[in-house]
Amino acid sequence: MSYKGPPGRIVHLIDDDFAVRDSTKLLLQTTGADVYAYSSGKEFLNDANLDEIRCLIVDVDMRGINGVDLLDRLRRGGIMVPAIFITAHGNTADLRAAAARTGASVLLKPFKPRELIARIEDALHAN
Repeated sequence: MSYKGPPGRIVHLIDDDFAVRDSTKLLLQTTGADVYAYSSGKEFLNDANLDEIRCLIVDVDMRGINGVDLLDRLRRGGIMVPAIFITAHGNTADLRAAAARTGASVLLKPFKPRELIARIEDALHAN
């Protein structure tokens, strides 16, 4: 995986819904971000260069490794980059607890493009 953009503009997107993954990737590329997209937590863990991660967008409800488990695993491994959970299933008490534990924010699908971009910018500038 080659690095093309300026430091801090790398976003890793993990979502098992092709339409969401593809449209979100295209949206973020229009902002100048380098976006790496994965269809599952397993694919991300196998293929991502963990040293390049600056921001994660993680779908909560995925087959195999769900988004919460994936982010918990990364945090235990010392990867503390900003993360945004995206979900169509509401902001439940369990999800709020997971977000608090991992330091992630939660964005409900369908989200407004500007809202996602603003969350990413906030996350990148906080680091």
